[in-house]
Amino acid sequence: MRSAELRTRFLSFFQARGHTLKDSDSLVPSGDPTVLFTSAGMNQFKDYFLGKRTDLSRAASCQKCLRTGDLEQVGKTPSHHSFFEMLGNFSFGDYFKAEAIPWAWEFLTGTENCSGTKKSETPALCVGLPAEKLWVSVYEEDGDALSLWKTLGVPEGRIRRFGQKDNFWPANAPTEGPNGPCGPCSEIYFDPEGKVQGPRSVEVWNLVFTQFDRQPDGSLKPLPKPNIDTGMGLERLASVVQGTPTDYETDLFVPIVSSIRRLPRGKKVKSDRVDFAERALADHLRAIVLLLAEGLVPSNESRGYVLRMLIRRAHRLGRVTLDVAAGKAFLVSLVEAVEDAMRGSPYERVLTTKRQAVQRALEQEETQFIQTLEAGTSRLEEIMASLKQRVIPGEEAFKLYDTYGFPLELTMDVAQERGFTVDRPGFDAALKVQQERSRSGSQFGGDIFVSETLRIRETVKELPPKEAQFVGYETLEAEAVVKGLWDGSRWAPEVNEGHTVGIVLDRSPFYGESGGQIGDTGALEGHKGVADVVQTTWVDDVLVHHAKVRQGRLKVQDRVKARVSAERRLKIARSHTATHLLHWALRKVLGPDAVQAGSYVEAERLRFDFSSLQGLHEEQRHDVEALVNSRVRLADEVHAAQMRQEEAKRAGALALFGEKYGGVVRVVTIGDYSKELCGGTHLPHTGFVGTFLIAGESSIAAGTRRIEALVGEAASERQQQQVRLLHEAAKRLGRGADDVVAGLEELLGQLKHAERERKALQLELAKVEANRLVAEGKQINGVTFIAATIKHGDRESLAVLADAVTGSLPRDGVVVLASGNQGQVALVMATTAGLAKRLHAGELVKAIAPMMQGSGGGRPEFAQGGGKDAAAIPAALKRAEELVREALER
Repeated sequence: MRSAELRTRFLSFFQARGHTLKDSDSLVPSGDPTVLFTSAGMNQFKDYFLGKRTDLSRAASCQKCLRTGDLEQVGKTPSHHSFFEMLGNFSFGDYFKAEAIPWAWEFLTGTENCSGTKKSETPALCVGLPAEKLWVSVYEEDGDALSLWKTLGVPEGRIRRFGQKDNFWPANAPTEGPNGPCGPCSEIYFDPEGKVQGPRSVEVWNLVFTQFDRQPDGSLKPLPKPNIDTGMGLERLASVVQGTPTDYETDLFVPIVSSIRRLPRGKKVKSDRVDFAERALADHLRAIVLLLAEGLVPSNESRGYVLRMLIRRAHRLGRVTLDVAAGKAFLVSLVEAVEDAMRGSPYERVLTTKRQAVQRALEQEETQFIQTLEAGTSRLEEIMASLKQRVIPGEEAFKLYDTYGFPLELTMDVAQERGFTVDRPGFDAALKVQQERSRSGSQFGGDIFVSETLRIRETVKELPPKEAQFVGYETLEAEAVVKGLWDGSRWAPEVNEGHTVGIVLDRSPFYGESGGQIGDTGALEGHKGVADVVQTTWVDDVLVHHAKVRQGRLKVQDRVKARVSAERRLKIARSHTATHLLHWALRKVLGPDAVQAGSYVEAERLRFDFSSLQGLHEEQRHDVEALVNSRVRLADEVHAAQMRQEEAKRAGALALFGEKYGGVVRVVTIGDYSKELCGGTHLPHTGFVGTFLIAGESSIAAGTRRIEALVGEAASERQQQQVRLLHEAAKRLGRGADDVVAGLEELLGQLKHAERERKALQLELAKVEANRLVAEGKQINGVTFIAATIKHGDRESLAVLADAVTGSLPRDGVVVLASGNQGQVALVMATTAGLAKRLHAGELVKAIAPMMQGSGGGRPEFAQGGGKDAAAIPAALKRAEELVREALER
């Protein structure tokens, strides 16, 4: 039974039992700052478990997951993976153990239904494992689960009772925390030998019964609506069903491992580590390809760092352990093997569509790593050779990471191979110092409401109702009732004039900052008070109007007139509609791989991030700008409609990658060419945009570009400013505006000619000065030594003079020239070719530059430096003579 069929059977089995099937969430979670990656099937259902959403009572999914906590075990054990798929069924206050346990047994054995008295009514949806090879574990105090397993006919001898560490989620929650939802687990093992948790035992399925809320005092308070959260690794299930010794012999890995084995190898293959390397490489490739296909790009921080580390680890496994293609990128040749292994999966289409983009990104990153691998490995070998103890200092590991781009994990891999360890605390300390240094140089400011918003988030559960009705699509004014007043530390009954406050209404026309769009401003007017709204944000599911009471006072239950600033809303709508036009134009010019990676929309100004390995050429930038403005002039209709998410996807609506959307979504359509899921506010037609102007385009991360643009009046003002500058330049050139480029070319030609004449004159003067300096030179062991202070010189002029001096010498010589100009020191040293083995100009400059509060260095025959203390030049030149004398006398 292939893995594709196992996916289908699992989902169909639970669909037949009333579960809503949910697509796999992105590996890169959106709106969840607690995790870097989606690491479990329950991640996308957090809001349901927390009671924030109630539109589902039960669900089932096959979730792609990424975990790196056990990375060192990948390839060494039969079933550890970085990327894996998690089959799961979930109940949000609906069914509980009495249904979850029998259904799990029924699906695996295909012999009994919930009552345990007759054959399964849907055997074609079951797996049919032999019941006698399945073992069960329960939490030692969970008598309900134990009783249910016995009722199903599982002998008590095949039921193990474990403690908090093994069969409670989170582990040890009853005694050690953390506070919050928790509960016992029950696990199902496939074990031919009956040694549960033994070497041949496979933990197939984990059923988590979330039934308690751990209190700060450590007590377990029963939840009013207990939940079910189960997880079964598809790789492990496939191994059990297909009868393979490890996951790597299943159809999920065979195409990848086979392709790895076909790669040409050298003679340095480490035979004792071949199996490990092939497995780990196959595992990492799945994670790498899926992450790249989802739009993530390698970088030096956060998620991008994990991806970069996986790519570099995979390359090194092939390069060092398997001796594959030294000096060449080979991972890119294995992308199609990953695609083959995913045939029949929900990810097949996206992998096929994104294949070229994945291959380009992977080849670029792998090639970049090849260039640094040799240097980093060589330096690491030097470090290990110099150590008396077999511990690599954390500071050295950090330098490898910071200077050579060598991930810590690779340093640890190499160290382990050589019998060394790495001082991880020392590495972390060095990294922290660098991060603090970076933060101290940042100019980012705060917001008066930032800390307030965090405090509201912590206590907002005190405020009913949880959701405010947003009516801002239809109107900019609405009657509302004040439901809450946050005074900065608590929910207050009233707030007086002059105070800032977070105001919650029962209904509001104010748009709360979300989806990249800034929040609305305006006013709230009551009978006894008026407040100016300076920003609107969502705090969990509560819409908070950040305001200052301008006059009178506001009280809870006051009726107010909520008025949004109409002019500002229009300007923001211009930017948001222009953002959709920009997205369409970029995809038209660059292709479908130019996918939105984020945006920020404010009044007549926007920022748009998109995936691209290359920046926009000038012609492409012009084409994008022209396309947007062409649609603006045509005044295409903008239409918004609510529809089911599935219907929106079938209609071809684009969604922001990784963003979470509800069952019902809002689709914004422009003409017949742009259709996106979007909750923002928009114009009735594109003509209201007025003017669109790209103000800048830059790289913000590897593979991610950013466009900053102006719209409406701001764009028109920028264009007028540019026209004024053009006319001013024409006026100064004495030409017409249409002739500015020709005038500039003529002026640049004149400047180049003048520069050539200047250098020629400088060279002639240098030759004259060189003869004087040579005549004044000292003889040291048959070598002419010349040291001089030159007035008003810079490094360029000193270098020209030094070259003229060495060219005028009849035999070997050394020249050291320095100049102090406006407090800055320029220093140059040059030697004739015959002295290269006896003197090193770079080392000498490096030695004397600190005397002038500077630094420098260079080649054996030429070096330069600088400093800040011109008064120290005589002493530095004297020290240079001493060092030259010592070197020549040796």
